[in-house]
Amino acid sequence: MCHPRRTVAFVLILASLGALLSARRAQTVPLYAARTGLLCESCHFDPNGGGPRKEFGFAFARNRHRVEPEDTTSRWHDLDIGNRLGDKVPIYIGINQRFMLLATEAGQVKGLDEVGFFNMENAFHLTLQPHPNLTLVYTRDGFDGSSVTRDAFGMISGGPWDTYLKAGRFRTPFGLRMDDHTVATRNSFVEGYPVQTFLPYDPRNPDMGVEIGAERGPFFARAAFTNGQSHPLAGGRAQAKTVKLGYRSAWSQGGVSLYDDYRGTSSFLKRATRWGYYMLAHRGPVAAVGEIAAGTDAAATGGKTNLLAGFGELDYAPWRWLNLRTRYDRLELDRSTLPAIRDVNTFDRYSLEAEWVPVPFAELRGSLRRVAPKASSLPDETQGFIQFHFSY
Repeated sequence: MCHPRRTVAFVLILASLGALLSARRAQTVPLYAARTGLLCESCHFDPNGGGPRKEFGFAFARNRHRVEPEDTTSRWHDLDIGNRLGDKVPIYIGINQRFMLLATEAGQVKGLDEVGFFNMENAFHLTLQPHPNLTLVYTRDGFDGSSVTRDAFGMISGGPWDTYLKAGRFRTPFGLRMDDHTVATRNSFVEGYPVQTFLPYDPRNPDMGVEIGAERGPFFARAAFTNGQSHPLAGGRAQAKTVKLGYRSAWSQGGVSLYDDYRGTSSFLKRATRWGYYMLAHRGPVAAVGEIAAGTDAAATGGKTNLLAGFGELDYAPWRWLNLRTRYDRLELDRSTLPAIRDVNTFDRYSLEAEWVPVPFAELRGSLRRVAPKASSLPDETQGFIQFHFSY
């Protein structure tokens, strides 16, 4: 029987998307790409978004997430700074820190079950671009004993159809690169439950390999060949493939993705395959972001597990310094024909969030979330956090 809360959430999201899709006019097209009508590569050196910013992306952050400069009445309208050291020293620097106050309540104890501080990210970005056709990106996350290298790649660009070739450590181009890794189609939101996540890899960590891409008119394409879960120095063979094809207009963007990692019979999971579709759209101060994805995990013993995940969110930004969000996530980690197995692997999440940008390069995000497992044996969980995001 259909869950009433799930039905209402789907109806609201579909109706809102329909209203956006029927719009004929908008200014331009995760959230900032939806607002502006631009591809992620307009702001970031990585064509798939995230990581260090180009000069345009830096100006976008300086303007508190707007293409248009601050109004002359704003105290920030004459803030004249950049992230490039100079014409003769074509080095771009960047910093990204996310610090959080977390709290959860699942009825396990009286009051809050967990509360405390968590340092999510301490990234330092260094980019060298000696000329427009060569870009070298290096990211180091953390400054203590657990410090690790994240993205580290070289990229040759230019030529027909705005092609590029990337080699090194980078995030695979499957679907959307979200700043929230807990959405259903990524690492999911089930850390407190004894189940796996949706993707067969951690999207916060880079893979190693090569990627090619191109853009012609409104169409764009990406293809990557990477190690996946194998390692060449441990007897493994690189067999992970990712493909993304997309289309964009001034007010919307959509793309289909495929990820396939064949790990062989020596691994418990012989093959992991995921496919999905995402869409971004906007009209005025309202933006919508959504993705639906499915997949199959094939065990070496012959068994298969089918998965399904999706999320949809609406964002309303009446001013450059404020964004309000509502999001619904759906996660089915085992679509077994046995109801008991299917129920303990099915979760819904409902979120309300607000983002406040009091000054350029600083954002405070507050979130209240409710996770509702379908199985009655698993407790509902209420989650809340305040995130302090500092960047440059």
